[in-house]
Amino acid sequence: MNKKTITILVALICTASLSKAQYIEDAMRFSQTELGSTARFKAIGNASTSLGGDLSSITGNPAGLGFFNSSDVGFSLNYLNSNNNSKYYGTSSSSQVEKFNLDQAGVVFNMPVHRNAYRNSGWLNFNVGIGYAKTNDFNSNINFEGENNNSSYTNFLTEATDPVFEDWGVDSWLLEVDPDNYYYTSASESLTNDQRNTDIRTGSQYQTNFSFGANYNNRLYVGASIGVAGFNYRSERRFDEFGDTKSASEFMAINSNSNFLKPENSGLLNAPYTLSSSSVQKTNGTGFNGTLGLIYRPDNIFQIGFSATSPTWYVVTDDYSMYFDSWIDPTDNTETAEYNSPEELYYEEYNLRTPYRLNAGVSAKFEGGLISADVEYVDYTSMRVTTNNQANDSQSADLVSSEYKGAANFRLGGEYRLTPDFLLRAGYNYQGNPYKNISSTKQTISGGLGYRISNVYIDLTYLNSRQELGYTPYQSTTYPTDPATIKSSRDNVFLTLGLKF
Repeated sequence: MNKKTITILVALICTASLSKAQYIEDAMRFSQTELGSTARFKAIGNASTSLGGDLSSITGNPAGLGFFNSSDVGFSLNYLNSNNNSKYYGTSSSSQVEKFNLDQAGVVFNMPVHRNAYRNSGWLNFNVGIGYAKTNDFNSNINFEGENNNSSYTNFLTEATDPVFEDWGVDSWLLEVDPDNYYYTSASESLTNDQRNTDIRTGSQYQTNFSFGANYNNRLYVGASIGVAGFNYRSERRFDEFGDTKSASEFMAINSNSNFLKPENSGLLNAPYTLSSSSVQKTNGTGFNGTLGLIYRPDNIFQIGFSATSPTWYVVTDDYSMYFDSWIDPTDNTETAEYNSPEELYYEEYNLRTPYRLNAGVSAKFEGGLISADVEYVDYTSMRVTTNNQANDSQSADLVSSEYKGAANFRLGGEYRLTPDFLLRAGYNYQGNPYKNISSTKQTISGGLGYRISNVYIDLTYLNSRQELGYTPYQSTTYPTDPATIKSSRDNVFLTLGLKF
């Protein structure tokens, strides 16, 4: 399973092999999903566990389908503007991505119990919903650059256990072997390295649900759903470094038989070099999950909701390629020492089990509006990656146990009817820290408007989420590099159009 190494977040700096860390990093990426919902529920921070009568109930708490007294169909569009501001060794960089796509669509069929059509007691309806929702958007560009005076990418090459990296270093003349048979770098440790990193990420995560909800006595609402989930993720990464090779005295102190000390190679001493490490990751997955939910109305004001979502069991395919180029420009008129590695190709299949989720919520309805609050618990220690190697699976499980923990997410929102046709909404969403060893939280604020006329409804929502991440371009135990600090801000505008029939 020693298949690859790409960017590892600070949270995953550990003693495990990079391939295992990468699997777990991907598991985390595909486990941090959002609630797929309409613009209305996004505007109130997705605090919707105790609410119903919205197409969001198809992929959220299916008990909310019991609130429908008519059939409903609608869809939502999303405009995304993603901004990343990076800082690496004192140098600031920024990048931006814009995207427009379909975010949600669904239909609910209202099926009243005919024998109770004129009664308000007993089972009043059994409603069915089918819906699609996007639960994660991976589109993002992460760019940073800076002058690193602590380490070089070649320090990572000296410590990598994969023979591919050793071949890269030796064949490019950026690594040599000392008399004790240890690898050492040809790059000078006494000089500053100019480093640049680009990571272009695309893709999304989505889910289609087949849901059922029922209404008993206008007090108790129950529901269940089956979700068919999937994702596609692509990352194109390139890391460049510009530095200088060692001087003759530096090579002499390590290895008097260095190739650089041969007279014909004197032009390669104190010579500028450029290296470029590139990789492309394409990961796809399909899976399924289930949700059970209920909502109880003790009176005409308060509603209490609960839902439990099983893990999603994914079958994942992973295509990965990487290659390495380097140039050492001699200080005399001799030929440039150029190296272009063959492309390394890998393909893996594995099973991924994401965490289970528990949601509880309470809401209060008053004349002209409502307020709602949710708490969600996600047990990230229950993530599992399963391959055809039991020993590696056990080590991956240990890595999950040592790096992650359960996290609580909080959501709060409200809606107020300004006029009979217009509604004003606002919400707040806080995602707790899933890591044991670092601090990492995400906060989202939202607001929106709703318009109702006859059987048609239009909802418009603005949402802003902010998160701070650490990004380490490579790892070296002897010469550690500082992580780049990434401040991510994502602006979304959602538009929902719907019709009750």
